Amino acid sequence: MRETENDGARPQVRLNVLGGLAATVAGRAVDLGGLRQRSLLAALISAFPREVSADRLLEQVWHDAAEPSASSLHFGVSKLRDRLEPDRRRGAASVIVRKGARYQLDLPANAIDAHRFAAQLEIAESACAAGDSEAGLSAYEAALAEWRGAPYADVADADFVRPEIARLTALELRARKALVELRLGTGRVEAALADADALISAHPLDERVWELAALARYRAGQQSEALAALRDIRRLLDTELGLEPGVRLRELETAILRHDESLLRGPATPAAVIAPASAPACPMPVPRTQFIGRATELDDIAGALHTARLVTLVGTGGVGKTRLAVEACRRSPRARTEAEPGPWWVDLAPVESDALVAATVAAALQVRGASTPDRLADIVATRECILLLDNCEHVLDGVADVVHTLLDRCPGVRILATSREPLAVDGERVLEIPPLDEATAIDLFAARAAGVIEGWALDDRVREPVRRICADLDGIPLAVELAAAQLRMLSEQQIADGLADRFTLLAGGARTAPPRQRRLVDTIDWSYRLLDPAEARLLRDIAVFAGSFDIDAAAAVHGAATPIAVLQPLTGLVRRSLLRVQPASSPRRYRMLQSIREFALAHCESDELERVRAAHRRCVLERSQAVADHLRDARSAQLMDALSADVAEHRSAIVSAFGAGEPEYVLRLAAALHWFWYRRGLIEEGIAAITGALAVTEPPWHGVDAATLSHALGGLGGLHYLSGDPRQGAAATGRATRVAGEAGDLDTAAWMRSWTTYMGAMVDPAPEAVAAAASAVAGARLDGHPWQLAEALMIEGMILRFANRPDAARAALREAVAVAERCGHRWSGASASWTLARCALEAGEDGEARTALRTMQTALELDGDVTSWLVMVQSAAALAAHSGRAADGARLLGAVRALGGRIGFLPEVMDPVDAAREAAAVRSALPATEFEDGLTAGASMTRAEVNDLVSAIGAEPASGAGRELSSR
Repeated sequence: MRETENDGARPQVRLNVLGGLAATVAGRAVDLGGLRQRSLLAALISAFPREVSADRLLEQVWHDAAEPSASSLHFGVSKLRDRLEPDRRRGAASVIVRKGARYQLDLPANAIDAHRFAAQLEIAESACAAGDSEAGLSAYEAALAEWRGAPYADVADADFVRPEIARLTALELRARKALVELRLGTGRVEAALADADALISAHPLDERVWELAALARYRAGQQSEALAALRDIRRLLDTELGLEPGVRLRELETAILRHDESLLRGPATPAAVIAPASAPACPMPVPRTQFIGRATELDDIAGALHTARLVTLVGTGGVGKTRLAVEACRRSPRARTEAEPGPWWVDLAPVESDALVAATVAAALQVRGASTPDRLADIVATRECILLLDNCEHVLDGVADVVHTLLDRCPGVRILATSREPLAVDGERVLEIPPLDEATAIDLFAARAAGVIEGWALDDRVREPVRRICADLDGIPLAVELAAAQLRMLSEQQIADGLADRFTLLAGGARTAPPRQRRLVDTIDWSYRLLDPAEARLLRDIAVFAGSFDIDAAAAVHGAATPIAVLQPLTGLVRRSLLRVQPASSPRRYRMLQSIREFALAHCESDELERVRAAHRRCVLERSQAVADHLRDARSAQLMDALSADVAEHRSAIVSAFGAGEPEYVLRLAAALHWFWYRRGLIEEGIAAITGALAVTEPPWHGVDAATLSHALGGLGGLHYLSGDPRQGAAATGRATRVAGEAGDLDTAAWMRSWTTYMGAMVDPAPEAVAAAASAVAGARLDGHPWQLAEALMIEGMILRFANRPDAARAALREAVAVAERCGHRWSGASASWTLARCALEAGEDGEARTALRTMQTALELDGDVTSWLVMVQSAAALAAHSGRAADGARLLGAVRALGGRIGFLPEVMDPVDAAREAAAVRSALPATEFEDGLTAGASMTRAEVNDLVSAIGAEPASGAGRELSSR
């Protein structure tokens, strides 16, 4: 955040949230776009001046999307930048800055009306504290001048903005009350009375507002009207809430009735009205170490405590609920009032019986003789305070009874609780406390490490092992702190390597810590011992999942007849914070932290673990086989996404199968998944799985049926082709052709024969390849599925192009597109369009090339394709160079090399002839330095940015004669 703004550097941006989202640039109003854009801006403003992670922005703004993607966020940020800085040059400083995976508004605080409002409020309160009433009055008036209406009014339904709305609304009410008090204290009675009446209309159940209104009437000489106001609030409280007025209102009424002269002058809170001070509060834990991160959670808690009287922080053991709750109480303006010191902390961890909860709370409140909830409520009925009930999970019934009674009968009491599961009391606001994000976890490790070893610093030498430690420990603060404590004996690398046996490593916490927090295993065991047998068994069973899973998968590994049969124990595990629900997942998916997973697996008996792993392998195979036949039809996009969610399970099942001596299982799974691996770029792991299984099984059938073997071999051939080894690919698909033919599977044989012909032609473009391709098409027409015919026609067109027969090639390719459109096999239509684009470029028909490019891009984006999408971008780079946009072509090549390098796939390796020629066309159209600059710029582009550029190239008419690609 900048403290000052250089108006000469860029137009002045002003953002408003009070009265609805609005923005001005250099004094002119800006159209912020639709709800998604406005929500994104609201998320950035509500986080200001802090950074906010990309994951959190996706969760906040794209919460209704089935699978929110980073590309959606990047596109949204880009559009927002364009609106706020329409004249910004590429590379110039931006109002929205990106720092790694986090975003931040780079503005001075006074550019946002909510911060100007809060700043004026601080000035006012400081002036009043110093005894300068006039300066305080002016500052309050300036603060409220910023208030034009309800904050974030046009996005107020968004969950993420509600705490900020609550915070700002609380500040506004506080400011208006303070203004009334100041006006009364300085003799401006008429103005104070008008303000108080307005407050009553807005906040009819706020006792302090009525108190000020009655006092203003009394000072205005309206004693009867003042008493009438107090009767009105008494009646209103009774009707709406079933409550009696608080002690302050009752004492004010008594003072008015006896014509107390002290009410006519001085501050608006006379001494006669202030209740006598109570005994000192039960001591809060005093932190001995620096509090790290959690700014968002602190804001959420503050907002929740403003709107709800019961707020429960839930989360897995060791996630930092107690420390966070204590910090929230320390910072809360409600924590200590004139009438009540507080807050009151009650540690329930040592309590072993529900019947002792009320007495424990009473002892913390320094109340004698209150061993039941009813008696406790009688004594504290008039208090106004925050009560922090810590570690509630093992005495939930007793806590719920006390909380329910206190909330019903003590209107001034607000309760903040920490527990591993909700209290399930009416009116409860539950806030789930997540683990720390990676950056904050690293900060925590660094802070604790510096306390262990004098002079320790987070430098490049230790950064990677520290990152691994924090990631492997899922960002759980207790685990991170226990790991840092081991630096006395072990290096950072030794700790990272030692986490394979984390429960032995992470022991030896502070002697003063509660027993369950001295070792990581004890923290998890505390929760495990609270489970009933059904929940404990389900926890052990679902610990077999390596990543996230849905209720159907949970039922499958548990051996349940239906998913509903596991709903109750699954709900119990979520409620007890042993499982987390993945936000915005549909169907709902669940994830277990790694430490909990390892604890649960360690509690499995050997036969139980063997049973669960076998059930997991069976579940993964059945789910994969159920969708395999539809990965080439119109449902491919949805099913590919479903398989992507299960990738961790595929990998785990393959490792498990090899470990169990079942390589045949790997071949069956590969037969179902190979096309998914091909499309999503999982090339090396697919090749490794299939070749590994073939190597340890007996030929000729390798322990599986012919259909399974032929599909696995065909998949291996396709993956070899993508890896740049068409010779090995042709060998695999040739063997698949023979296996299918010997088994009488003619459609598969014809399909595999076409692929063998294509890859053979890439290695050795023999004249007979054209006839072989035509024969494969004839076989597919006779025996194959429509999608197999589409692929055979596509391959025939490619081979005809190799043979320099462009007209025949185009005819075959156009038929391939038509067949693909009829059967929903978008990939073959896109790949045929790819070759049509090349044919068009070679013929100098740029318009047709653009049409083919658009067709390919649309189809591949719908399916979320990776490998063919990169091939398409490579071809778009050549089209850009051909159209006079060589600099854009260089950027696209840079993006292909960077994005493809991450998955081990490069079009120039797969197709060293055409793809290399395309790259050469771009390179030859630019000076060497400009080409290298373009590659560098493209390397940082996101997929969304690449798509925008490809769309522009595909839509733009030719801008001049470019360098044509020569035909083969």
